[in-house]
Amino acid sequence: MNRRGTVRFILVIGVGWLIVISLMQLLGAMWFHKATDVGDGEIPDLGAMEKACAFQPSHSFYRFCIGEVLWEQSKARDLAPIERRAILGQAKIHLEKAVFLEPAAGLYHRRLGWVCAVLGLHDPAMKERADRAFTRAVVLNPTNLDFRWDVANYYLDQYALSPDRGGRDQAKTDVGLVRASFLRHFRAFLDMQSPHAMKPVLDRCFEVTRDYEDLRQLIPDRPGYHLGLARFLDQKKIWDAAQKEFETAISQDPTNAEAYHAYGKALFDQELHEAALVMWEREQTLTQESPRSYLTRAHAFWAIDRKGDAVRELERLVAIHPEEIAYRLLLARRFEAADLPKKALRTYREALERDSKNERIYAQLADYWTRQGNFSEAEAALVQAISLKPEEVAYRHRLAQLYFGQKRYARAIDEWQEILSDNPDSVGALIGIARSYERLEIWNRALRTYKDALELKPADPSIRQKIEAIEKERLTD
Repeated sequence: MNRRGTVRFILVIGVGWLIVISLMQLLGAMWFHKATDVGDGEIPDLGAMEKACAFQPSHSFYRFCIGEVLWEQSKARDLAPIERRAILGQAKIHLEKAVFLEPAAGLYHRRLGWVCAVLGLHDPAMKERADRAFTRAVVLNPTNLDFRWDVANYYLDQYALSPDRGGRDQAKTDVGLVRASFLRHFRAFLDMQSPHAMKPVLDRCFEVTRDYEDLRQLIPDRPGYHLGLARFLDQKKIWDAAQKEFETAISQDPTNAEAYHAYGKALFDQELHEAALVMWEREQTLTQESPRSYLTRAHAFWAIDRKGDAVRELERLVAIHPEEIAYRLLLARRFEAADLPKKALRTYREALERDSKNERIYAQLADYWTRQGNFSEAEAALVQAISLKPEEVAYRHRLAQLYFGQKRYARAIDEWQEILSDNPDSVGALIGIARSYERLEIWNRALRTYKDALELKPADPSIRQKIEAIEKERLTD
């Protein structure tokens, strides 16, 4: 064969080989598409996946996907242990091949780690393989939170299964190394997140270790993390340790108002009232215009029956935020509850001077006049509230109840009928009308209205009892 013929032959062979490779890639892609063309939540077709891999045996992702499918199949509850181990063994083979083909793919190492971890429950040799796989995944992707979470949980699970865990002089033993590993990886996980993300980590570790020192060691040594741990310990009723963490957080950052607020709440729950009030006072010095500390101190003073101090705290808040009507309304209620009705009325009027179109003021003022026994003023205030916000059904209910309390049953019925005209399914309005008819001794209408209410609320036994009572004792021809 001359030189030209040789070149032609090589070209033909090369083109043919490229055609074969392209065809195999095409067939592999077709089978892979068929395998993954399933509904949401369904496992891909393993047979089609294996055919895709047969056409492209060096495709690392196909190998990984087969391992993933086998991993999912191994989770079936009805599998016998020996069947589960066999499936996981096949998954391990494909995942190891994927890792061999693409050693820099951290995702492959991560899944291989979990497969080996489960096999390690029956084969101790697999634990070392799992350890290498998880470590490699984290080395390849050191900032990947999912990988870091997985490796930390793997070591925590190993620690939970250790029969001799719990001691402190184990630094060089296997269980000591496992403990150091889960603490190190959870701390690295938290280092990459804000302190607000630490609760799942604390929950997970505390579930296994039940040890404050372990929690202390896994958090980064920064104020926000100490504060998060303090709150967690307080919720778990581990007060001495929580108090220590609150104080550490504050000592590391004395300007953190959130730490003073949270510590004050915890102290108050422990009935250390004066200490709590001091913490909230320190919070005030840092955030002098923030309403939270004033409101918290006011509620605390009220709870320990220091009503004068509670009122003064609210007065300070109103002076700082004179435009905020809600604070004035709260102050007015406290004046009234402290048996200072004149100051309460003055506060309501001051609120109206600032915002005469605020229906909440009129609604609360109506309650005030009702408690004072001045029903005409209460009625006028509710009418004004309704005129300002006619879509607020609650105001009409209150006006109807006001009429009902004064035995003005016809007016009460009119108001509840107004509610039904816009809200025909209002059971409350129907019951109000029925009760009014009862007081007027119009039994047929009362019975009919109660039956209308029962149709809307058939599970209410009180309505049924009313119907039975009227039918039995009151109804006349």
